[in-house]
Amino acid sequence: MQIIQKYFPDIRECVHDFNISLESLQVDHSKELLYTHAIVEYKKLFLNLLLSTSQEEIENNTKVLVYFTIEHEISYLFLYSELITVVRKLLGKLLEKHDFEYINEINCFFTDHEHRITHLYLQRFLKQLSLKNELRLSHIAIMPDKKFMIHYESHIKWIISLIQYIQKGSFDDKYPELNPTLCEFGKWMHSATTSYLISTSHFKVIEKLHLNLHDLAANIINNCKNKEFLPATLIHLMQRIDYYSLEIGNEIAFLNEIEESAKDPLTHLLTRRLFNKIMLNKLDIAKSTGREFALMMCDLDYFKLVNDTYGHAIGDVVLKHFSNVLEQTLRKSDYIFRFGGEEFIVLLPMTNKEESIMLAQKVCDATALSEVVIENISIKYTVSIGTISVIIDNTIPINQDSIDKYLTQVDEKLYLAKERGRNRVE
Repeated sequence: MQIIQKYFPDIRECVHDFNISLESLQVDHSKELLYTHAIVEYKKLFLNLLLSTSQEEIENNTKVLVYFTIEHEISYLFLYSELITVVRKLLGKLLEKHDFEYINEINCFFTDHEHRITHLYLQRFLKQLSLKNELRLSHIAIMPDKKFMIHYESHIKWIISLIQYIQKGSFDDKYPELNPTLCEFGKWMHSATTSYLISTSHFKVIEKLHLNLHDLAANIINNCKNKEFLPATLIHLMQRIDYYSLEIGNEIAFLNEIEESAKDPLTHLLTRRLFNKIMLNKLDIAKSTGREFALMMCDLDYFKLVNDTYGHAIGDVVLKHFSNVLEQTLRKSDYIFRFGGEEFIVLLPMTNKEESIMLAQKVCDATALSEVVIENISIKYTVSIGTISVIIDNTIPINQDSIDKYLTQVDEKLYLAKERGRNRVE
């Protein structure tokens, strides 16, 4: 230590040379440090550490510096680069003076500091990261309506289990699921019940972030098991994982908003405003793959008579009842929209003409056999359905005109079903 103390003036000069001139907007009475003000404070702590004169002082000042950087979200890379810059500047000054006597001792001095800082930063960072994720879980737990956040909840639990695996240090085979399609979050993403979300840009972003996150986790686990990991690398990878996780949370929040606006408040089916977007996506797929799909348009027979006889409140019950018939009769992969009033439209992916007529007939039969019972009132009603098969030619442009053309075609089929007596499929 006495040898190093000889170079303290040079170390102080190097640190000051590397200082960034920062003018803080921090007001005196504020208890929270602005980031630039935190950097100024961090510089003092960094210099205190390098000028420590005993092992006890070094240990204590290392802890103070590392805890401060993590608390104020100053990255490990910033701390590490500052340490490297100072030692390079110091060695450069000594080379200019032809002072080679204690080069090895100086190198060891800074290497020891790097080792202590990195190991303590990793421990503290993992602990802080675990606490942050526990806090996120508690926030989700008190949400009145979690919607898709319940799936983000399973993702956060996966992150916590990864942190615990690293903290445990035994590096056995009891690590979280690394296959992005087999973890709970991945299973949800690939489930048929969320098929209408696949057409959104937010869903595609989540998919990419999730794959990146699992790729990072696989590298962490493999390096841990092979005892090849370096604490600095581990810090960097876990910081990236935390970043991807937060981005996934942001995108999930957007999906929640889409879910809120995309669902009809009465029937909880998809709304007309989402139809065009999904239809364009399915037309693109059909054009590139040559696979056909089908459209089904449903209209309740004599529904005005129901409203006039029993009132609009009972009419709403009938609409909800029919929406349940659709959901129970059709497949999970089908997109069901309330198009307006008593009119509904269904997009049937990868379905030919014969299959669409068969499904439509099932809906027609199920509707005719059911009834709505409210107190002493029993209401039976029927539905008329038009269907078309959609086959795209490579030469046909995909735009709003294409959508309007197919809507006109299926509407004409519905009109035909009405003309031919109702309670039927055309």
